[in-house]
Amino acid sequence: MNISLTVLFASVVVMALVAIYVPTIYIRKTNKLMKLLEKIETNTRK
Repeated sequence: MNISLTVLFASVVVMALVAIYVPTIYIRKTNKLMKLLEKIETNTRK
């Protein structure tokens, strides 16, 4: 019982870390894409 409780707690912690970690990566990628699009836009204006 104690072991399964520990495993459950560990899995919850892992899920929480993933839930926090994944959006930050996604936001960073979208920010890079936005900057890239802005560079392309400024280059095409010239």
